[in-house]
Amino acid sequence: MFQRLFSKELNTFSDEKLIKEVAAGNEKAFTLLYQRYSRPLLRYFLRLLYQDKEKAEDFLQDLFLKILHTAASFDTKQKASTWIYTLATNMCRNAWRNENNRRRLMEEYELPEIAENNMLIAQIDAAFFAKIMEELLENLAEIDREVMLLRFQEELPIKEIASIVNLPEGTVKSKLFYLLKKIAHKLQGYEHLIKN
Repeated sequence: MFQRLFSKELNTFSDEKLIKEVAAGNEKAFTLLYQRYSRPLLRYFLRLLYQDKEKAEDFLQDLFLKILHTAASFDTKQKASTWIYTLATNMCRNAWRNENNRRRLMEEYELPEIAENNMLIAQIDAAFFAKIMEELLENLAEIDREVMLLRFQEELPIKEIASIVNLPEGTVKSKLFYLLKKIAHKLQGYEHLIKN
């Protein structure tokens, strides 16, 4: 009975308080934190890791292990979501760095790259609109993709995004403005697909 009441009480805890409970070794708090964040974080990893589902799932598990092991170092003055997304973003940045090193070595030793197949614009229809958007996001610089996903997929406020990506708020706003303008320009001619 006491345990059931305690579980119900945990549901009312803020994310910050749950992290403190995780640091104290509370497994139910960890499970609840996982339930709250696993789906949006998996989506976030999928986007940042080029839709590689297996890799995204691995990153998600690694992230929660990292949360489990570093919960005691969480600064309670900080928002939990900022801390969690910063950990996730840093994991992706490390992966990109490793990938860039691999590409550099391939170029250095003149190993062939696999050519990408591009579809002709004339063949694109509504079924491919989501794919176009994915490709646009994938071709953005890493920091730009992070900003776009944090804002429009995770719907985080500018202030929190600025904290996660370690940029001034004004820079984040400016990036979003120019990125939206760039995407709108690239999607010219597909307005009918957007309206449907």
